[in-house]
Amino acid sequence: MELRPYQQDLLGRVQGALASNPEVRLMMQLPTGGGKTIIAGALLEDWLTGGRKAVWLTHRKELAKQTEKMLTEAGVSAITNVRWTPGEGAPAMAGGVVILMAQKVSLQTARREVWNQYRPTDLMIVDEAHHAAAKGWERAIRQWPGPVVGMTATPWRLSEKEGFDHIFDELLCGPQVEELQKLRSLCNCQVLLPPPEQRIIGGDVDRTLGDYTESGIEQANLAHPNIMTAGALQFWREHAGNRQTIAYAVSKKHARNLTSVFNDAGIPAAVLLSETPRAERDAAIDGFKEGRVKVLVNVLIATEGFDLPDAACILIARPTMSLAIYLQMVGRGLRPKPDDGNCIILDLAGNSVTHGLPEEKREWLMQPRGKTTAGAAPVVRCEKCSTVSPSASQNCQQCGEPFGKDCKRCGKWRAWKRWEFENHCGDAHELVCDLCHIDAHIQAHLPVEPPLDKLVDICDDRENGMIPDEDFKIDDHDMAGRLAALFRELLETERKAIVGADDARRRELAQLIEERESVMKDNAKQYALFNEHIASLPESERPADPIQQGRMIVKYCSGLQSELDNWREERAELESRKVNKQAIFNSARSKAMHLLRQVAEDIISLPETHGQHEPIETTDSAPVLPVPSDGNWYKLSELGNPVSVTGKKPLALRFPNNSEPVRVKSWGGTYISVVKWLFNEKPLLLNNIPEELKKFFRPEAFIHKGLSKTTELPIELYLFYALASKVVVLNAIAFIQAFGEDPEQFHVQLR
Repeated sequence: MELRPYQQDLLGRVQGALASNPEVRLMMQLPTGGGKTIIAGALLEDWLTGGRKAVWLTHRKELAKQTEKMLTEAGVSAITNVRWTPGEGAPAMAGGVVILMAQKVSLQTARREVWNQYRPTDLMIVDEAHHAAAKGWERAIRQWPGPVVGMTATPWRLSEKEGFDHIFDELLCGPQVEELQKLRSLCNCQVLLPPPEQRIIGGDVDRTLGDYTESGIEQANLAHPNIMTAGALQFWREHAGNRQTIAYAVSKKHARNLTSVFNDAGIPAAVLLSETPRAERDAAIDGFKEGRVKVLVNVLIATEGFDLPDAACILIARPTMSLAIYLQMVGRGLRPKPDDGNCIILDLAGNSVTHGLPEEKREWLMQPRGKTTAGAAPVVRCEKCSTVSPSASQNCQQCGEPFGKDCKRCGKWRAWKRWEFENHCGDAHELVCDLCHIDAHIQAHLPVEPPLDKLVDICDDRENGMIPDEDFKIDDHDMAGRLAALFRELLETERKAIVGADDARRRELAQLIEERESVMKDNAKQYALFNEHIASLPESERPADPIQQGRMIVKYCSGLQSELDNWREERAELESRKVNKQAIFNSARSKAMHLLRQVAEDIISLPETHGQHEPIETTDSAPVLPVPSDGNWYKLSELGNPVSVTGKKPLALRFPNNSEPVRVKSWGGTYISVVKWLFNEKPLLLNNIPEELKKFFRPEAFIHKGLSKTTELPIELYLFYALASKVVVLNAIAFIQAFGEDPEQFHVQLR
């Protein structure tokens, strides 16, 4: 069988690795439908000479039969269903490959070593090698005397702490899905997603497997039972266009129910389960191939190596936390279609929101992934046609519906989520995105009122790295000095908003230039880079002789120098670019004046009773947390100096002689909690506040009409807490020391 260019390239890299290291254990990655078995067949055809032997490990009977047929058609001698007497070594065939079930190999290798008929020159092929981390598979591979080639579309494990680097030595990756689509080796696909309220959701997670349990999914969807059956049928009718469809169900029960729903609606459907009799299974597959069966429902049989010639629609009615399972499911529909047709992916369980689109570029690694944090969804759904597009898209890839619009004020395109307050103000000012709303209010001399007040965090976030650590110093005894420092902070915030991108690019260019200048001064480094470049080229583009290699290295080094010159020019342009200092000053001044006016209004209109003031977050009713064991606890004294808290958030607070922490959400809340604890320990009245602490209170704490000299101080109302995080910590330490307590006995957990 003739190989495609990308298959020939991947085969050549595998053969090169085997030739350079006779004991190598390779993992070969290629997307589902890319032709891994074809490449393996060509590898075996070349390998099985001089009496060499090979073993092929697979884990499903269907795959074993399909592999035997494909290898035989490729001219490779292959047998399956071979007799293996317990206690004897694994069967072998000189000049051919024996296809063995991984389950049986696992059982036999647990009792004794079974590869006594094989030599170090023989080859093992591991199909669907992402299963190789299972104990039985790993044991069989470790006992094997020769080289190993593992094949998979998805070298990915749900475990965050384990990878494949303890089993395989090297990972060789083929083209990405998007590249194969451009080559028409895979078809394009359109992913459609129902609105959130119509999606099948996950439930309990199996701690061993790391994925949703069948019972957990079904339990989680009990409130809307029809969403898993009738809902799937309705979405299929709306979008599938009567295409041949493979459907993935949650469980065997769900698969049978889903099949019945389709059949009852007059749409021929059949179910394939592990216990389905052979004759019934063959009849269902033949009926699907001939079009008599429109929908073929399974649980997970049709994910790995399942050979169906035309599945133009994939219906996914099960959520999964596994990227590998998700890509295996959608991969069943990506084989090329007649007349360059596409495949429809009906994502009823929102897996694309978790894992992204099938054609998304992914970096495959053998090393453990480590703990990942949830971020924004990698896709955006079109409300008009239900098609899913990459999250950065400005328009729907299918119908062109816009996902946002340009802001007249900042001139930037903003997604719809940035227009929540667009119509809040009517005609009071021009329509702007949420990020520009406060500026629009200031310019129009409008107050920032709820629900706009929460937007202050966007423009004046003191706890997200906006404060210049080195220069931020406050003389607490000098009010003018404090105001000047705060204004410098505001100026820096505005400066970063205007020229922050240029600053980041200048730093990046400086590093690139430094590294490249080091390379250009060292011939050995240039030659090493050139060799890496040559190794990445297809075989046909590599130099054929020393003369051609000499010409190529001259051209390559010239390109390195040209790129360095371009970086230098770009850096010089950035350094000479004028910064509009007046614009920075005007913006900062406008915001400062607006905030001062707001504070003045608050003082004048201060409520007569404390209960009328909107309270901030406190810890009075906060739930008790267990003491974490992750070690992210710090002494409060450490956070004042020298450890910076800029950009960090408090999670919990622990007081002296109290082993049960309380939850806190902000540095202001932490500060207030500390002061209130101190007051509870040593009651403090207005008439005996130490002079060194008075600077931490707003003036109205002492002049507000109606408060007597014996009234207990309302901390959450009059304490200066809306300050930079580092200042808040220093103030809290000052309070603790004034009360005669030790700051080292107060602990804060950071996140």
